[in-house]
Amino acid sequence: MRRLMTTALCVFSAACASASDNEALQERPEFDAFLKEFRIENRVQSFSVAVAKDGDVIFSKGYGWQDHDAEEPTTRETSYLVASITKTFTAATLLAMEADGHIDLQTDFTELSDWDGRCAWLAGSGIIFGGGATLDDGTVVEPVPCETPITLEQVLSHRVNGEPGSGFLYNPVVFGRLSNFVEEQTDRSWRDWMRSYVVEPAGLDATALGWRDPEGAGVLTHLAPPFRHTDRERDPDGIAPSVLPNPELNASSGVIASAEELTRYGSALLEGRILDKALLRRMWTPPAPGAPYALGWWVEEWKGERVVWHGGWWPDAYAGVLLIMPERGLVFAAQGNADGIHWGNPLNRAAATKSPLVRAFLHEFAASEAASVEP
Repeated sequence: MRRLMTTALCVFSAACASASDNEALQERPEFDAFLKEFRIENRVQSFSVAVAKDGDVIFSKGYGWQDHDAEEPTTRETSYLVASITKTFTAATLLAMEADGHIDLQTDFTELSDWDGRCAWLAGSGIIFGGGATLDDGTVVEPVPCETPITLEQVLSHRVNGEPGSGFLYNPVVFGRLSNFVEEQTDRSWRDWMRSYVVEPAGLDATALGWRDPEGAGVLTHLAPPFRHTDRERDPDGIAPSVLPNPELNASSGVIASAEELTRYGSALLEGRILDKALLRRMWTPPAPGAPYALGWWVEEWKGERVVWHGGWWPDAYAGVLLIMPERGLVFAAQGNADGIHWGNPLNRAAATKSPLVRAFLHEFAASEAASVEP
């Protein structure tokens, strides 16, 4: 209904004839110069950055080229696989579903039909999320207990390694199966749920939920293909075409969108168009004091202010970040089709402020502005 009313108002208002044409984008020459240099130094073929303030896009630029042959410049519409930023869409979808009585986040996730086999595979896979590895800070990764009940909420907050709910370790492998669980329990596709509870309420008309999404097919025409870093002796720019990673939609990954579209998504969250204030507060509140992760979002502080965010990273393909400062109404998104944006955030703590790109955004858009009342 809200979208219909907005459309009707725009039909009768010349001011709404083209919302994108009326955005008052800021120049920000120092920030622009930093981004140009950042792209080259970090070897990103196509690089997009956008910022929204109180629901309006105030900065949005593309750098580099969105094709293999460096003939098509990156534009504001250039899209990318946003990778793990998809997890934020998942969290909003599940919280909204629970509010409407479709699921219960306290349900035992291990009721998933293929859980036993999946968990056994994970335990013996040798990958870090299966347990046995040691993190850089000396933390030993405990295995996921295959025969112990784990709630949907514990999966959503990445508290599944070791005794479920006892501690945090980012685990995208287990998280990704949340979509399978929902589909089994509701007999409805995960794409339908996510579109109903996130994409449509937010008015995101340039978002594809996986590459098989018929309603987001137009987004694929702006997709920047992936690149990997290579020896500069082989290529003067130090990059080479890479293999497209899994573009299917699941709870962990699959959303395809531009950086500017991600800022619209973040603004829709702040404006209560996806979740009401109580649910938004729940999504961004860690289950334990001082924990670095809430429900589908990393949480940390910058100069005493709350920052919620998520990174996305497909090795040798795509990397990006979506960051929201709720008290300021600020949303920042950056996307690229190479590893250059990825800053190696640890698996057990939030460290977005270690990213040079995030620090540049904070300095340019937040350092000199006072925070407003929390939404």
